[in-house]
Amino acid sequence: MSDSAARDQAIQHLRRLEAEGVWGVRRSEPAKQEVKLATNDSDLQTFSSPTAGGQSPSGESLTLETLAAAARDCQLCRLCEERTNVVWGVGNPDARLMFIGEGPGRDEDIQGEPFVGAAGRLLNKIIEAMGLRREDVYIANTVKCRPPHNRNPAEDELAACRPYLMQQVDLVSPEMIVVLGRVAMQAILATDAPLGRMRGRVHEWNGIPVICTYHPAYLLRTPEDKGKTWADMQAVMQQLGIGQQ
Repeated sequence: MSDSAARDQAIQHLRRLEAEGVWGVRRSEPAKQEVKLATNDSDLQTFSSPTAGGQSPSGESLTLETLAAAARDCQLCRLCEERTNVVWGVGNPDARLMFIGEGPGRDEDIQGEPFVGAAGRLLNKIIEAMGLRREDVYIANTVKCRPPHNRNPAEDELAACRPYLMQQVDLVSPEMIVVLGRVAMQAILATDAPLGRMRGRVHEWNGIPVICTYHPAYLLRTPEDKGKTWADMQAVMQQLGIGQQ
C-alpha cells in the first residue's frame, strides 16, 4: 500500500470513529486498584539527578506512522488554520507508561514535538528522576495543533482530536497513563472536577489505570506543588514496579 493510500485509509477510519463518538476500545480486565500516595514532599528541583495492533473496519493494519500522516493533513477543526506543525507524539511505541498533556505551545508548534520548551525540560527531569528516559515513555497531547495564544482547547477541538488520541493509546497500549494538568484530565476522564480532587488515587480510562498530576508549566509557576507531583510519580512507580529492588 502506498503512503498516500495508507494516509487516506487512516483519515477515513478516524472520521468513522469520530462520527460514532468512539473514545477507545475497552479492555477485558479493567484495573481498579488504588495506590496510596507517598507523603514525601521533596522538591522536584532535585530532579536533575507488546504493541496492540489497531485495525480499520476493513481489516487493514493502522500504525502510529500512518495515523501521524493523517493528522498532518487534518482539517477537522479550526486549529489547523494557524498551526506551523502538527504535534503528533514522541517516544517508545511500546512504552509501558504514557504521558498525555493538554496541547502544544509555541515551541512545540515550531518543532513539531510535544513538551520541548521549559515545561518539557521539567518533564524530562521528572521522567529521569523515576529512573527512566524520555525515549522509554510515550508523550502526546489531547489536541495535536496549538490553540491560538495558548488558550485552552475548545470542546469541539477536543472532540475532533479524540479519535487520534484514542488510536495512539490503543496502538501504544501502555500499562499506565499519567494525565498532565486540569484540562487534559477533565477531557480524558469526562469530569468537571478540579485536579486537586482527582489526585491521590488511580482512575480508569478504557481499562487503563490513570493517575492525574499537575502540568509541568503549572509547576514552573507554582514550584511549591512540585512535591505533590513527585508523590504522584511515586504512585506510578509503585504501580509499574519501577525503581524497586
